[in-house]
Amino acid sequence: MIHLNKTTKRLTDAAREGNLSQSVLLVGRRGMGKFKIAMDIAGALLCENDKSGCGKCRSCGDVSRLIHPDFILLFPFPNLRPESKKVTVFPFSDPVSSSARFSEDTRDEVERFREIKLNDPYAVVEFGKKENIPAETVRDLIRSLARTPLRGGRRVVVVLDIDKMAFGAADLFLKTVEEPPVNTHLILTTSRPDLLLPTLLSRTHVVKVPPADKDELKSHIAGRLKTGGDESSFLAGVSGGSPGEAVYLYESEIFERRKRIVENFVMLCGGKEINRLIDNVNGDYSMKRLTPEEIRLDFVIMESIIHDLYLLGQNGLDKYLLNVDIKKELKKLGRPAAETLDLWGECCAEVKKACLVNNVGAGTAMPFFYISCARAIVNPAGLNFTLP
Repeated sequence: MIHLNKTTKRLTDAAREGNLSQSVLLVGRRGMGKFKIAMDIAGALLCENDKSGCGKCRSCGDVSRLIHPDFILLFPFPNLRPESKKVTVFPFSDPVSSSARFSEDTRDEVERFREIKLNDPYAVVEFGKKENIPAETVRDLIRSLARTPLRGGRRVVVVLDIDKMAFGAADLFLKTVEEPPVNTHLILTTSRPDLLLPTLLSRTHVVKVPPADKDELKSHIAGRLKTGGDESSFLAGVSGGSPGEAVYLYESEIFERRKRIVENFVMLCGGKEINRLIDNVNGDYSMKRLTPEEIRLDFVIMESIIHDLYLLGQNGLDKYLLNVDIKKELKKLGRPAAETLDLWGECCAEVKKACLVNNVGAGTAMPFFYISCARAIVNPAGLNFTLP
């Protein structure tokens, strides 16, 4: 996409001129294009045509298909169903000596990730089980870097979401980041730099990947998903400028989820159906087994509604609405007092942290959120948001 052109050109030019740092860290939201930039850098570094990233030589073609022997790609993956028959899941792991051996189901998930990213480098890929980068896989990677590159004397290692390295793995890898082999470039990515070791951050050249321009992203979404203009605007805004996140939200049925949450806010602002509201919330969160990702999506929606209630009716601010496609529905909520909205925002942040960081069950946390919001309408003073 256009928003990556300047960043990509700056880094590929540096690669071609021999000025690229051996350890680069790309920072940005998921689906923003970090993988696409990493692939372009790898193509430039390994290109047989004067490192131009020509896209025509054998090396460029092999990089684009993830089959170049001197291009190593590592990413977090789930460890599924340990079985007696175990296999290695990355080409750099020795199938005889490696201790990083996993089930065939795990290998299939790793291959699924590769195929999806090859078809759409912006894609957000979700696994059914929590993923990480195990220490034994990092050991295999480090051992592989001691071997001589098979072509041209240069090697590129791309590690996606390095913040998801398992306990001990980041410490193992830090030495490689600090002192990469002379023939090796490390391209690392993260959407959570706050989770990385300070020493790792200090040893890398950090590059922030910019969000897409809203109009550019709206056009991309409309063409890709065949959505209306206002719906595309909502996806562009709530995704934070991430093409991959916008598509992911759409495919996660965010519009259906939002419809249910808006109904909850209608009852909340009406003030006369609180018992029915809590019954609905209990039905949504206590009676169903929701994944952490589904709960996260609900918080994205709730935050966007609170954001828009601040802006509605204020001169010149409607253009910053996120839920522009349901502006009429939001106007029916009235406009809660600013101090009430402040409390709603604080409560939303606390409950989100409780659910997604502290593992408090949504069946407990979500009714607490709506009850606290109802109390904030009546008496904004003196509320605290300590979950029971």
